Amino acid sequence: MRHLPAAFVALALATGMTGCASKNSTLETELASLTTESVRNSMTPEERLAMAHEAWIQAVSLDLHGQPQIALDFVQAAAFYDPNDRSLNISLARRLREFRRSKEALQVMRRAMTQDGPETAEEWELAAGLWLEAGQRDSADRAWTRVLQLDRHSREALLGKAGLAESKNDLAAAAGYFERLAEEYGPNALPLLERAQSHWLKLGLPDSAIALYGRRWNEYHYPPEGEAYGRLLGSFGQTDRAVQIFDSLGTLEPEDAQKFALYAARFLLASGRRSESLDRFRNILKDDPTSQQARASMGAVLLDLDSLGAANQIFQQMVRSDSTDATAWYFLGMVAHRAGLTDSARSFLDRSIQLDPKAIETWIRRGMLEVESDSMQLATKVFNRMVVAWPQLAQSRFLYGYSLGRLAQKHLRHPDRELNPSDSEPVTTAYRTLALVQFDTALRIDSLMQRARFERGSVLERLGRFEEALTDLRLALRLNPDDANTANYLGYLLADHNQSLAESDSLIGSALGHDPNNPAYLDSRAWLRYRQRRFPEALADIDSALASGHTDPTILQHKALILESLKRLPEANSIWKELLTADPTDPRNLQAKERLQIR
Repeated sequence: MRHLPAAFVALALATGMTGCASKNSTLETELASLTTESVRNSMTPEERLAMAHEAWIQAVSLDLHGQPQIALDFVQAAAFYDPNDRSLNISLARRLREFRRSKEALQVMRRAMTQDGPETAEEWELAAGLWLEAGQRDSADRAWTRVLQLDRHSREALLGKAGLAESKNDLAAAAGYFERLAEEYGPNALPLLERAQSHWLKLGLPDSAIALYGRRWNEYHYPPEGEAYGRLLGSFGQTDRAVQIFDSLGTLEPEDAQKFALYAARFLLASGRRSESLDRFRNILKDDPTSQQARASMGAVLLDLDSLGAANQIFQQMVRSDSTDATAWYFLGMVAHRAGLTDSARSFLDRSIQLDPKAIETWIRRGMLEVESDSMQLATKVFNRMVVAWPQLAQSRFLYGYSLGRLAQKHLRHPDRELNPSDSEPVTTAYRTLALVQFDTALRIDSLMQRARFERGSVLERLGRFEEALTDLRLALRLNPDDANTANYLGYLLADHNQSLAESDSLIGSALGHDPNNPAYLDSRAWLRYRQRRFPEALADIDSALASGHTDPTILQHKALILESLKRLPEANSIWKELLTADPTDPRNLQAKERLQIR
């Protein structure tokens, strides 16, 4: 049997190392005939080792000659003849994985890991990868842990542990591994830092992200990381430190000094330090009078300070320098709007949209200009164009729905009335139904859009779908528990329908906690007290609401009803007479007229 190793040599030579398909097929057939149980059983242990050795040598040779598939066959033959060789089995597992035969590779790898021999980080990395591909995450996690015990600098293991931590939503652990991985890459690891930063911010731990960047900045002074560090500091209120970082970056990279100076100026502005911000913008323009970014930012500050003349001058200069600058036309529109020149504002914003039709903020400002001008028909046209341009943008759907809801209100025959049955207002009902479709679409795109949830609840209530309205309003409040307007609206509806008065009390109390003198909130509490038959307290609240000069007909009706309950009929009659004169067809006024026999 000692001639058998030569058979492997002959088989390898038979291929001519050419990769010919027919020769390879013949080789595989003949190789299979040599790797059978009967052949192996007929050999002595020494002969088996010799066969394994020769097969391994031929595999290496075939690899060198660009024959990896046939080389794999020889490695399998070597492992067949020497199945207890740990390193040989690990090599086989690696090659099987390379040929996407991971299931077989994992079986071989499991066998190898039980055999004697020194452990290496590389073999545990291979095992971890195979377990991960098999969906066995816990086994993969243990393997990555063993890799790090053998080689704490293993990038593959750190990345593997980070990915597994993310899959378990263990963001703190994931951030820690990304931080360690960034250290392995040295001063050029910004994507890894941003990944760690994202996790720290999601956990509500910005100080951990800031500390990470701080350590990196002190060690490397790498400008891209420094820029991210400065932006993070500025975003979380550490303005002085952010400005210091940006000033340092301007010294490190003079070619980008203006960019860093703009960052510093904008964070000063965001922190309310307007005069310092203006000084920064002026210095930028002194160094580079052509800087459109500095001009735009400085003009925006002046606009914010209501220095309309100075802001207008800057934006006019920008337009003269570049008449195709959409930003300049946008700000000219804002100046005109602030000055009450609505037609000019429309013209300038339309020009900005024409130059940059993808600037969503300009579209929003253009539509809101019409909303603020109470030109709801025009507002719906603008926002409808936004929906056409961005049908999958929740904000465009919301704004279109919002403008339709406002347009519905304008078509009410009796806009001062609180109650307008749907069947009595067909045009308004049609617009509200269309608005509901847009809110539904916005919420399908973004179910966490609180404002859309609130407006949907409001429209449902006005369509008479009270229980559905309550569901939406409660969801809206859950999304933003500090929204006093939603709390008051929901609390008032419950009181008005004489339902869940304890909940109503809590909601209206919360709203008044945010704004104690709001007449609408005081009226809500007055109406709740009326429902609770706490009439003197109700009267005190309604008088406080009216003391602000807020003479909404609904509030007056509430006061009249409270006075009736207190048996102060002459005062109640006097209010009802005023209300009847103002709106003799209001059902609530007519009920009072009949009830009190008012003439």
